Amino acid sequence: MLNFFKKISFLFKKPQVILIVGKGRSYVFQTVSQLLKSYSGKKKILIFESGLSEPEELKKFSFYLRKSRLPVLIVTHFGEVPQDKFFFNSDKEEILKTKKLAEILPTYGFLILNFDDETIREIKDETRANVLTYGFQERADLKASDINVDVKGSNFKINFEGNIIPFWIKKLFGKEHIYSILAAVSLSKVNNINLVNVSQSFKDYKSFPGRMRLIKGIKNSLILDDSESATYFSMLGALKILGELEEIKGRKIAVLGDVLGIGKYSIEAHETIGEKVAEISDLLVTVGLRAKFIAQGARIKGMPDSNIFQFEEINKAKKYLQDIIKEGDLILVDGSKEMKMGEVIQEIKAYF
Repeated sequence: MLNFFKKISFLFKKPQVILIVGKGRSYVFQTVSQLLKSYSGKKKILIFESGLSEPEELKKFSFYLRKSRLPVLIVTHFGEVPQDKFFFNSDKEEILKTKKLAEILPTYGFLILNFDDETIREIKDETRANVLTYGFQERADLKASDINVDVKGSNFKINFEGNIIPFWIKKLFGKEHIYSILAAVSLSKVNNINLVNVSQSFKDYKSFPGRMRLIKGIKNSLILDDSESATYFSMLGALKILGELEEIKGRKIAVLGDVLGIGKYSIEAHETIGEKVAEISDLLVTVGLRAKFIAQGARIKGMPDSNIFQFEEINKAKKYLQDIIKEGDLILVDGSKEMKMGEVIQEIKAYF
């Protein structure tokens, strides 16, 4: 909780406050920070990301949003990001807390929402503030379209009030990155930053390691590094990107660890992932007990046993990869955080 002197200091300076909530908050925090680093000038801006897990946080941010000279609440999404549909299984408790913050936003504040999450849309009915929405659907205020990927990166267009601005992000892939840029572009409208300049500023954007980044691997291979974490939907999305990347001289190899937290449908989910692997990958390497069902799904879908390699321990898997990787291969590395798939990346990435 804020002490008396911090409150007095805040009221005296009255900075802009930007609060980012939801499952995509770390992505958006990074894009917003990069944007404002270039364009904020001498203006005092406080940027926060929060899971709103502590009661004290709700009180602190309520004070900040009520008293800021220009408060902005950015709501990303509260469930997993599906790859081929617009439906999110959202957390009701998080939504209720976010609604409380939306309610206290003053009329001169801004509420920025991910329009693709249907359960988030209703939050706009709880506020007196100005509302901007972003997403892939037609009715979003800022809409992403015409997404294309190649080994150089992702390019797409953002449509806003009849204006179409092209964006390109170097060696980054996936809907989460595009959502984060849409949120940052929405904020640029709040802060009166020219959209063309914003587009140019993201050409050199670099995301966190392990989040759908293309990096150089050993033996002149390429690695699609999604090793930081995984959910059922995110792994399917990573495989979709693996399938779309062309101009590959070698093979496509999927190195997949267990996906934790799925619950009673874990076997079926892992088998479905394996079926997708069989459609787009030449080789499959699995790590973990649950990942054996990925191998099983791939086998059922027609992938030969000779192209499937299963390991319970990550040390054996990464040493095996050292041997089988060839020049021109594209290797996807993905799995839940607990599987420590980043160790695979450290083993097979190029260091010079």
